Amino acid sequence: MTIQSRPLQHHCSPRTEQGYSLVELLVAMAVSGIVIAGTYAGYTFFAQQQQVLLAQTEVDRNALRSIDLIASDIRMAGFKDYFNPNVMSTGQPIAITTESPGDIRLVYDEYDASGTLFRALIRYSLVPYTPAGGVTRNRLVREWRRCVNPAVFCDLAGTTIIQGLATGEPMLDWVTSFTVKGLNPRASGSFSGQYQTVEVTFNVQSPKKIEGTPRIITKNFSFLTRAKNVSIVP
Repeated sequence: MTIQSRPLQHHCSPRTEQGYSLVELLVAMAVSGIVIAGTYAGYTFFAQQQQVLLAQTEVDRNALRSIDLIASDIRMAGFKDYFNPNVMSTGQPIAITTESPGDIRLVYDEYDASGTLFRALIRYSLVPYTPAGGVTRNRLVREWRRCVNPAVFCDLAGTTIIQGLATGEPMLDWVTSFTVKGLNPRASGSFSGQYQTVEVTFNVQSPKKIEGTPRIITKNFSFLTRAKNVSIVP
């Protein structure tokens, strides 16, 4: 018996390699563009929100420092040191020249760095300021003055500036409004009519604009402070 071998036959299909079609590329590019645009929009939004938060924090920090100092001066208004032989004149502790824009003068006794007793006049007011090539805006300034002759009524003409500029030391920049109002005047006594409480309101803008928007951060602050000296409060 003869066995005949038959050659093996290999059935192989030709390999084909196929790339992306033009339609598929266009669809992929469109989807990628949407994703990138959404990512950029989200980044821009969160970046702006961070700038807003930083601007608000800066405004709050500067305003709170000023509020602490103004409130401290109001609480001291009318204080007459036991060793000062000069009387505190009626109407002198808290004098409001104008309510808006606010111009307030506060008088009290204190000691300087060398331990010398003197009578001080503190003035808060708005002063216009224009930097070189910049925009004119208002600054809240504090003038710290020494009364030349404390035996008489202490006013601006009778004082000398203790330190810094004659127009006062800048406390707040970009102040759009500053209002002071005297409240709770004494009904009787040697200080009859003298304010015992002061309401202060001011509005501050952030010097930094929000990038990519016309937005300017502005905040309003208002507080009440009562003088604590026994000569002008019950």
